[in-house]
Amino acid sequence: MLTQHPDSASRYVPIQEEPDEAIQGLLPVPDGLGADEVMVDFEGKLTPYHQPSQIVLGLLERGVVPGRDVRVTPRVASASKETVFRQLMALMSLVETNVQAAERGAEQAVREVVVPMCETPEELLAARRRVASVIELAHKEFGLPSDPDLIRLIPLVEGVPELLGIDRILAGYLAESGLAGKGPLRFLLGRSDPALSYGMVSAVLAGKVALARAARVGEAYDVEVAPILGAGALPFRGHLTLSNLDGVLATFPGVRTVTVQSALRYDHGEAAARQLCARLRERLSSPGNGGAESPPAYTSAEFDELTDLVAIFTRHYLETFFDIIDLVCRLSDIMPKQRDRLARFSPVGYARDVARPDKLAAQVPNPELADGLRRFDTDLKVFLPRAITFTAALYTIGLPPEFIGTGRGLAEVRRRYGPDGLAALERYYPTLRTDLAFAGRFLDLDTAGAFLTPKTVSDISADVRGVGETLGLSPGPQTPEDEFYRTLVRTTQPILKHLLGLGRELLADDAEEVGLVTN
Repeated sequence: MLTQHPDSASRYVPIQEEPDEAIQGLLPVPDGLGADEVMVDFEGKLTPYHQPSQIVLGLLERGVVPGRDVRVTPRVASASKETVFRQLMALMSLVETNVQAAERGAEQAVREVVVPMCETPEELLAARRRVASVIELAHKEFGLPSDPDLIRLIPLVEGVPELLGIDRILAGYLAESGLAGKGPLRFLLGRSDPALSYGMVSAVLAGKVALARAARVGEAYDVEVAPILGAGALPFRGHLTLSNLDGVLATFPGVRTVTVQSALRYDHGEAAARQLCARLRERLSSPGNGGAESPPAYTSAEFDELTDLVAIFTRHYLETFFDIIDLVCRLSDIMPKQRDRLARFSPVGYARDVARPDKLAAQVPNPELADGLRRFDTDLKVFLPRAITFTAALYTIGLPPEFIGTGRGLAEVRRRYGPDGLAALERYYPTLRTDLAFAGRFLDLDTAGAFLTPKTVSDISADVRGVGETLGLSPGPQTPEDEFYRTLVRTTQPILKHLLGLGRELLADDAEEVGLVTN
């Protein structure tokens, strides 16, 4: 599934070019990337409402039939985080698309929509009622079929408490919608946003729980469950690259679709994107064809163990997150914008929600670990950046967010549970070492320290020590390219400090270090 995530450091894609981008991505090789699906994104984005029809008509002109050969799957706005009106407008665009496809004798072009930020079955049921209303309008005005199930919902679940309790969301939706026994049920497993709010390790472990619990729901309601993994290229956001594909699929067995985001397409190159699409299609074919692996089947004790581990890593992550978030928000606002998104804060914009450790604590079996989460201030008001710019901001100052809370969490796991606990963690998260080894190439705590408080520097230093002592890793540049990256980070440090108002003018020693002062 190709997406319109603005995570490419090297390519700005305006909304006017997105239809051609989607069409080229869906065309078969060698003319295109050979992808199976594109997610047209209305969530927090300035996407024109006619973009789905532009893509569908363009594909039809090239002999590719959406709904049969490929999928065009919009992600609509969240009714609760944005507005019901914006969600309805996106849904109305599907009527236009399907009507125009029908006028050309094609079959139904758009069959599913992604509903983001799902937290309750009631949100999904409300979205389903709106879809039914839109379908009925299309029937009355244009003679399209009136079946309310012609367009299915794909819930996007992206909070750690919600991922841990995904069975309640999916089961409630299936039971109340009458869709039991009427599969498949696709849902999108968020990977970036839970990492932003709860930390990388917690996001991975919560995703594992979600896959296992969703599979149980499928069995209980006689529905084939087909999870989608939403992953970016850096480890903090999923580490989906051509070289790490086997690691991603080993960490998330049971996924049936994987997102291919902008960084893979533009920074890694079209050749890598084509190879990745081909390998994913081979590896993720349906179980009936002998391809896809089964999701994990955990015991009650394993579910408890996973949830306790999530609590440990979340607490250490949040201890630093709340200390640095004001700085990171300011840094995020000056990161290049590579797609036409709504502002982080404006009358028509929206921001991500801050973590809710109190909601997580209610699910943690260990009372001591649960109490450790309840001590955080959940009334904090912060307009969080997107996970993409959050990650970019921290890499820019030499602090890969993969390390935040991770080393201290590893040390606590070792202290509480000994070698068996660490072995269990790596069994649940088999690419933990690989992810941290990659991120460690870009760690420069000396540079990051110029932006951080002494307490934060001390905490991150403890993380680095914990990773080294527990996993035997030595963070630092490994290649000449890594050394060049470190030079860039150190070169931009005084400029960033100046832009952020951390000094009215460049410090003389900083300026001399990067060659900005001459005799």
